[in-house]
Amino acid sequence: MERRNWVSNEMTELKRRSGNVQSDDKFVSFIYQLLRDYINVGDVEQCVLDSTGPGTENVVFTNGYLAEYAKDIVKRLNL
Repeated sequence: MERRNWVSNEMTELKRRSGNVQSDDKFVSFIYQLLRDYINVGDVEQCVLDSTGPGTENVVFTNGYLAEYAKDIVKRLNL
């Protein structure tokens, strides 16, 4: 029982330290939900790296429909 109480206390402290974050930013909410429920964090980080830095100033998209949908999402999230 002592171990169980210790683990419970540790988890409560972890939640206190890492939880209870609030934001009114729709994009933060969108990315958070993707990371939490749908997409691997490492894949997102690789995408961020692929989309930033030298050589990413002008991107040519090969799928026009997908590019337009991405632009629509950005518009709907008011970015």
